[in-house]
Amino acid sequence: MVHISSTFTAFAALSLSVSLALVSAHSHALEKRAAATCSTTYAPIAAGSYPAIDCVPFTQDPQVQAWLKLVDLTKAPVFPQSADGVCPPDPSTLPKEQCWWTCQKCEAPDDITSCPTPGTWGLTYDDGPSPDSPRLYANLKEHNQKATLFIVGSRAVSYPNTLKQAYNEGHHIAIHTYSHHSMTSLTNEQIVAELKWTEKAIFDVIGVTPIYWRPPFGDVDARVRYIATQLGYKTSMWTQGFDTNDWNIPAKTATPQSVVDTFKGWLAKIPSMQTGFIVLQHDIFPEEVDVALNGILPVAYSTKGLAMQPIPQCLNDAKPYKEGAGTFKLVSNGTSGNGSNGAGKALAVGGTQTALMAGSSFLVAAFAAIF
Repeated sequence: MVHISSTFTAFAALSLSVSLALVSAHSHALEKRAAATCSTTYAPIAAGSYPAIDCVPFTQDPQVQAWLKLVDLTKAPVFPQSADGVCPPDPSTLPKEQCWWTCQKCEAPDDITSCPTPGTWGLTYDDGPSPDSPRLYANLKEHNQKATLFIVGSRAVSYPNTLKQAYNEGHHIAIHTYSHHSMTSLTNEQIVAELKWTEKAIFDVIGVTPIYWRPPFGDVDARVRYIATQLGYKTSMWTQGFDTNDWNIPAKTATPQSVVDTFKGWLAKIPSMQTGFIVLQHDIFPEEVDVALNGILPVAYSTKGLAMQPIPQCLNDAKPYKEGAGTFKLVSNGTSGNGSNGAGKALAVGGTQTALMAGSSFLVAAFAAIF
């Protein structure tokens, strides 16, 4: 068990000794972090403390047992636990009703995968807070830009002041599980423990309860969704094909330039998209923050007609916490807040062909200036 201390350096070293499992029938390669050294023997967690950093919480803990009463697990869909989120050799053998995001490219009706308005970018960062997160926050603050931050519970325990800073500056705080394990590999009870311990760790720092969550690696199926929904959470993914691969830079399987080139390629798609999009990015390693500050964000800030917004903003949700708005402020449509670069006048005018063509001319002019 831990109180408010962390072994982030060890976590980073373990995370860099990662292996990548390519997922059949899906273009996204699941990032596999090496597991922390976790005890297999349960020990009670003292009041005011939390489970071991980066370890799946024990389910026999009295706190977890109380949380389990919030979910009717007898009605949970029954599917086999995965082997660390890795897809079977032939994903077509999976039952359609499993709706496994990573292996079947399946999006459930309630999954949040895009922003409704064309030209709108749902700006998100996963895995923080970290020692490098304040550099990202400073840049976003300088540009009056807010983002959705998917927080790992262990990082909230380790860096409460950084989490508090993000919340106080108006960023949207959301859940990214406690230990960052593949959710389909866990038991029903472990899934509850991962989500609720993260909720508690966040609440203990900022005083509000997140209702948005994102599964690590995007690893979610109908069983995991059912449990999350029963606990009152909204499953928030990213748009298929909009993974920056910034998480591959520390592992040396991607470069900052390749990540920026990927982002630039997406910008060319915006005029023809019928909706906005949500992008997968991270802020746990310095290389990930570096590519955001020196590559992606400068291009984004310079792109006319692109509205960068936290997820609740793009969904017009004024109450992204169980308690209400918290420090989040919903900006009215067409204003210049939340990093809007002329949106509301070009791409973000609705879904009509006229609006898309107008947005296209804005972007073509922007590309000529930038690239």
